[in-house]
Amino acid sequence: MRKLLLASLAIVAFAGAAQAETNMCVRPYASLKGSYSKLEMDGRAYGVNDVFKTAKTDWVWGGSAAVGVKMCAFRAELEYNQTLTTAKDTREIGTGVFTRGKQSYRSYMLNGYFDLPTRTAVRPYVGAGIGLARVKNRLAAFDATDYEVTKHKETNFAYQLMAGVGYNLTCNWTLDLGYRWVDNGHSKWEDVKMDSTEHQFTAGIRYTF
Repeated sequence: MRKLLLASLAIVAFAGAAQAETNMCVRPYASLKGSYSKLEMDGRAYGVNDVFKTAKTDWVWGGSAAVGVKMCAFRAELEYNQTLTTAKDTREIGTGVFTRGKQSYRSYMLNGYFDLPTRTAVRPYVGAGIGLARVKNRLAAFDATDYEVTKHKETNFAYQLMAGVGYNLTCNWTLDLGYRWVDNGHSKWEDVKMDSTEHQFTAGIRYTF
């Protein structure tokens, strides 16, 4: 995370110097977004004689903040993203045997975007990002006579693909609406493995200096 932060600050510093010395369209920016995500958790618990599988899906709210630099049609940024609510679900995995899972995360991503050129205030974009996701899992397995809970935190490699549209309200302010598919990696602890992906819908504002 420290290396990503230093890299982002170096990019912003370079952009500021380049703008001062040349007439290139290099400008730093900051953005805030809210999100509503379909978080999908695929879990596997390995017992003595069997493997229990469960797929958990829930909708969660989240938010993100980013700083970056715009270089004509390209943008590069460092983003912090976090769930604001917890994904949870309960499923029956056998006769009288249930699982109850909960998951939340925060991530640190280095993103790149390409703003498609148009002659209007509307600018569609595509992008991709890589980084680290700190995932928190809680999995309970229970039946009529027993109840067992396992908890785990793990930092995973994460990546995401984005698409959306920006609307230039002024020369500085841009309204941003987007979608992204996120893979937060998989976590392993004891006899449990949990994969985490999400379909995320975002809305936010971007200020270009």
